[in-house]
Amino acid sequence: MRRPNESAQVQSFGARLRQLRSERGLRQLDLVGDNISASYISLLEAGRRVPTDRVIHHLSEQLGCSPDDLRIPTEDTSLRSAAVQMKLARAALLVDAISEAESWYRRVRVEHQDNHEVSQEVEFGLARAAELAGRPAEAAERYQRCRPADADLSYPHQLGVALGLVRSLARCGDADGALIAADHALRQISEVGLAVSDVAVEVRAVLASVLCKRGDYASAQRPIAEALEIVPAIADHRALADTYWRAGMAAYETGRIGLSLELAGWITDADAHDYGHTLGMLRAVYGGLLLRQTPPDPEKAREMLELAVTDLDAAGTVAEAMHCRSDLIRALIMLDRWQDARTLADEALAHTATPPVERTRARLLRATALSLLGDLDGARADCVSVHMDLQAQPTGSQTSQLWSQLGEVLTQLGDTEGAIHAYRCAINGLSVDVPPTLLPSSPRRGGTRQSANGTPRRPLESGS
Repeated sequence: MRRPNESAQVQSFGARLRQLRSERGLRQLDLVGDNISASYISLLEAGRRVPTDRVIHHLSEQLGCSPDDLRIPTEDTSLRSAAVQMKLARAALLVDAISEAESWYRRVRVEHQDNHEVSQEVEFGLARAAELAGRPAEAAERYQRCRPADADLSYPHQLGVALGLVRSLARCGDADGALIAADHALRQISEVGLAVSDVAVEVRAVLASVLCKRGDYASAQRPIAEALEIVPAIADHRALADTYWRAGMAAYETGRIGLSLELAGWITDADAHDYGHTLGMLRAVYGGLLLRQTPPDPEKAREMLELAVTDLDAAGTVAEAMHCRSDLIRALIMLDRWQDARTLADEALAHTATPPVERTRARLLRATALSLLGDLDGARADCVSVHMDLQAQPTGSQTSQLWSQLGEVLTQLGDTEGAIHAYRCAINGLSVDVPPTLLPSSPRRGGTRQSANGTPRRPLESGS
């Protein structure tokens, strides 16, 4: 008696046999052998007989092909193929071949859309790809879709989803969401036995960066201090691997098979816990905090940020490295090293992989450096470009912050009306009422303002 899907498989074998025979210009009679007649071959091609392994080997020899070219792919072989494709996708992510990785994942999703486990793997892979490609909003949405699987004890990406969500929410400007996700991730990290680990440092670094962006520098000092206490303990990679191994064994013994598999994978996966990347993140946040504390320490910040850029460049995290460069440019400006700041901004703008937000930020900083160097036309041109970029970007806290920075640069250039317009856009992006002082009014002549060296100068014409 045939199994339920056997008929479809036999028909598929017959069609393949007939195709291979026709391609080679052979007759059914040319394939006969020991106890294999032409009529039997006809029945095989008609899908009315099930071939044995002996028959398949004989036919493959006569056709000059591999037995696998004739065999019917079973569900097991199909899943093995999917596993190979997803490993290739993962490998593509490791070498920054993002589009190739996404193609592999999407192909697997189409071929195995009814397989829940495969779909879970594909969704996590696409979330990671979006994050690495500098699309944090999309990445956050995909990581959110992965979260319901946290309750599944066999799900092997519980920690990866938690960390990815924290990073993505922070990068797309959702400070409230990032803080909630970071709190959840820290509790989860502690519960699984990784309180002293690289991921504990990473989450604290992201948490501190979010707090700094909100202007809460006092609160940012605590996660930075905690992270700095952990760093010496994780410098030994063997000891760090032992921490993951013990956490994985504990998870296995309590029935959390998926978490155990994930932690074991982190030991052998070189990309899973990159110490240099984690240290670079921490240095970048610490350098940014040194710039924004009262009083600021731009020289120490410069030293820390230069180390961070080296770490992040080596880790291949373009978005984080470019954001760190922005703070480094700011430090150079504060140190009156305006030409160095301009050169670094030029390099960031020339880099094709610089994300749009960081490109806008670098252009704003270059405008500041140019104005201090006396190149007012160049500064105005950069402000015009920034204005156009911001008009094309969706509203939100991150865009509002950039509008506000544009207002500061235009104020420095003496463009009062342009600055008011930029500040108005910043406030509108936050969906709050515009103060009367920023409401549109009839043009009026601005007063004189002080230049960088303290001498009075007339306001400049609007560059936006």
